[in-house]
Amino acid sequence: MKTLLLTLLLGLACAHRSTVDVSELSGEWKTFYMTSTNIEKITSNGPFRLFLRRVEFDPERDIVFFNFFVQNKGKCIHNLDIGRKVGENSYRTSFSGKSYHYFLYASEDSLVVYTVNEDKNGNVTKIMGMYGKGNEANEEDFEKFLEFARENDIPEHNIVNFINFDTCPTSF
Repeated sequence: MKTLLLTLLLGLACAHRSTVDVSELSGEWKTFYMTSTNIEKITSNGPFRLFLRRVEFDPERDIVFFNFFVQNKGKCIHNLDIGRKVGENSYRTSFSGKSYHYFLYASEDSLVVYTVNEDKNGNVTKIMGMYGKGNEANEEDFEKFLEFARENDIPEHNIVNFINFDTCPTSF
């Protein structure tokens, strides 16, 4: 039943999106902002308090590699998660339960990803992440992030700025 709910949430969120060419998104990315229906998932010691470093798409095998750090009790722990393609621009991973990631928007410097996570206890959380290159988000891309968060009923007051407290290594 929960998987059906996740699929439905993902389908609703993605029903009217323009297509993003994920084959052009491989490379280095940093977490800029996140917001979530459950703020505890993205704040201190939360499982999605993650600092993205690299995304690598393998279109021949329909998989994506996410390289990132999770900060727990002040320590940066490296993670590599592999996602299997489940639809156009959408991938399923097993990080912190079942997570479905949909690549909603990309510009030259920014990437917006919508995630629906079902944790080990069956709790479903919606997360919107903005990732970028460099050290700051441009205003137009940040507005897109806000727009997608609003459309998916993810509260703006739960936005966390990751730029200012990313103390994890820049590489592995």
